[in-house]
Amino acid sequence: MNILVTGASGNVGREVVCQLQAAGHQVFAGQRQLARTRQDGVTPVQVDFEAGIGPAPGFDAIFLMRPPHLTDPDLFETFLQPHDRKTRVVFLSVQGAGEKSYLPHAKIEKRIAGMGFDHVFLRPSYFMDNLLTTLWPELEKNRRIYLPAGRLELDWISVRDVATVAGAALTGAVSEPAITICTGRATGFDAVCQTLNRVAGAQVSYQPASLPGFVRYSRKTGMGWPLIGVMLLLHFLPRFGRQRLDDPEPTQAVLGRPPETLEAFVARHENRFATLRQD
Repeated sequence: MNILVTGASGNVGREVVCQLQAAGHQVFAGQRQLARTRQDGVTPVQVDFEAGIGPAPGFDAIFLMRPPHLTDPDLFETFLQPHDRKTRVVFLSVQGAGEKSYLPHAKIEKRIAGMGFDHVFLRPSYFMDNLLTTLWPELEKNRRIYLPAGRLELDWISVRDVATVAGAALTGAVSEPAITICTGRATGFDAVCQTLNRVAGAQVSYQPASLPGFVRYSRKTGMGWPLIGVMLLLHFLPRFGRQRLDDPEPTQAVLGRPPETLEAFVARHENRFATLRQD
């Protein structure tokens, strides 16, 4: 199959590209700035939603990712408009988008469905890999997770599992129009730190932040307002909603096994997390 993966240089996109390539598909890696190097079996193509730049139609499937700073569904409609409606569009949405119509992901979902595409909406829970990306600078510098999350507990899923479900959806192995990708287990940030310490020998802790304190600290460390907004959407606003656990059975059915546990994820990246010892 000829498959376009947008956001191919990102955390999820890279994993989707690798898994599709390993399965023998012709992968077109959409990037805002074309990479200078090429992988065998992967063709780089330019994709810039804001500038209206995208490759010519002709794909069997498209993996669509929303850059965090883009919320206008018109941009994604413009990007998809030239493509045949038989093209399968797999959109990386977010858990709860089916009920929370105010989310940017929900608005994009509605636009894709309204355009008549064969589609699958992936609604993953909270990424374990955030420990290695957005949360890593504070872990590395101060050996802590500092968030306005209070006692919030989240369902932690690995990007590798999300990419596996994405690959199944792109190749027609997922028939449902939407699937929540989750483990069915909720874990708070204090327990996550305990897992890092126990499994990898790290020495980190969770320090709850007040909302004003987190915003002031984030600005002081150079975090931009768009990312601050994303961090609050993930770690602050959910505190005031009804917390629920989704059924992990659909995820297990696609994976053919239980989703990766947090302990297994930490063990897989043990060498990286082991550097988080107190000086």
